[in-house]
Amino acid sequence: MDFKMFMKMPAVIDIAYKTYAINEYGLDAMFLLEGEKEALLIDTGTGVFDLPMLLKTLTDKPVRVVLTHGHPDHAGAIGFFDEVWAHPDDFEMATHLGYEQRKGYAEGLLKMNKAAPVTAEETVKFEKMPKMMPLHEGDTIDLGGRKVMVFETPGHTPGGLSFLDVNTRIFITGDACNGNTLLMGFSAENSDKQTISALKATAEKIESLKPLYDRNYNGHVGYGGSPSCRPQHENIASDMASLCADLLSGKEKGESQEFRIGNGEPRVAYFARRGAAGIRYVDASLR
Repeated sequence: MDFKMFMKMPAVIDIAYKTYAINEYGLDAMFLLEGEKEALLIDTGTGVFDLPMLLKTLTDKPVRVVLTHGHPDHAGAIGFFDEVWAHPDDFEMATHLGYEQRKGYAEGLLKMNKAAPVTAEETVKFEKMPKMMPLHEGDTIDLGGRKVMVFETPGHTPGGLSFLDVNTRIFITGDACNGNTLLMGFSAENSDKQTISALKATAEKIESLKPLYDRNYNGHVGYGGSPSCRPQHENIASDMASLCADLLSGKEKGESQEFRIGNGEPRVAYFARRGAAGIRYVDASLR
């Protein structure tokens, strides 16, 4: 491996045996789980470094790639791979991410991490997209001596997925339910899956699965360059469910504020918080 390239590789943190969190310079977090026959990469990041090169340093097993959802910071680097698994509701979103969109996101977020060894100019351009393969609630991925269960967790996007590693009792939930859950956009066919009602149902599902997991990691450990790699607060799902209920009933109303994603245009949104949970939403999602 080229030494200069090696020095630019993102931080990799062991969170369990043969289980790694990959912090893409504060832009997002990916996770690699290795079984006896296969490794599982959960999300691909934005694509500002050579991800396949990094994976070769972590595992000698074939790598299956899955997505928690289709946003640029989680699906931006799918062009490195021939085959990617995701929920069909996010296929179009993931495969139509433009280079400028990904680069703009990287530029906006890298400003928060002055120590990052890469720039947005290093965002990789892809000439092809992978074959997209479907995942649904109830599917199980067998890595060889290690099983990962798939759960549908829409709200943030229509096709949001979460992955429960049975062996380590780690739940990887992407952006489904966290301290700044965004409900900011819609696809015409799936707008009912990007509402506060959908988020409430997802939070209730995550809470109901507590007997099966000990740690819940979201898709932004080390956000903005923070050196932390902690799981989410144990009350994140219950706080989110109760906050959603009160927003829907009118007992709670978010604070109006201007919001911008990466270098995008400013938008009017609302932010509401309860305990560990936070929601940034637009009027159309309040249903």
